[in-house]
Amino acid sequence: MVKYKYTAENCFESIIPQSAYIENTKVENNILSLTFESLEIGKEHPLNPFDTECETKEVVLVFYDFEVLESGYYDCSHVQKQFKDFDKDCTYNLIPLLELLNDFTIVTEDIKEKNDTFFEQTFEGFPWSHGEDTWGYFKLRYKRMEMLWNSFHNE
Repeated sequence: MVKYKYTAENCFESIIPQSAYIENTKVENNILSLTFESLEIGKEHPLNPFDTECETKEVVLVFYDFEVLESGYYDCSHVQKQFKDFDKDCTYNLIPLLELLNDFTIVTEDIKEKNDTFFEQTFEGFPWSHGEDTWGYFKLRYKRMEMLWNSFHNE
């Protein structure tokens, strides 16, 4: 297993929302690992040594004891209007998480529930392998998350 210089736990509040392409996905022993080229963290992040927002280099988000509550995408390829209501206008397709995350960019995330035993969090974005006129969605329940990386771009 790779040893990381920085390890932060359950720190989604300190990650700056931005589009983030998933470079690699791995599931093993009820652990989901998502690798990104980089993520932007706020100056309040407990492991940010700088007095400003900064960007990590390659980073892995690891979700322990995770469960997929929902995984799918909205297909809007048949919708001709400019503004689409995904629930009303588009076709929703349930698919396995690993199939959804193949060539996926996360655009937004939201922690729906957080308590002493688990987090429930949704992620939305572009599932590129399912077409350009699609919008992906997945919801996870997990016990904890770790953010792992070795360096920052401005080091």
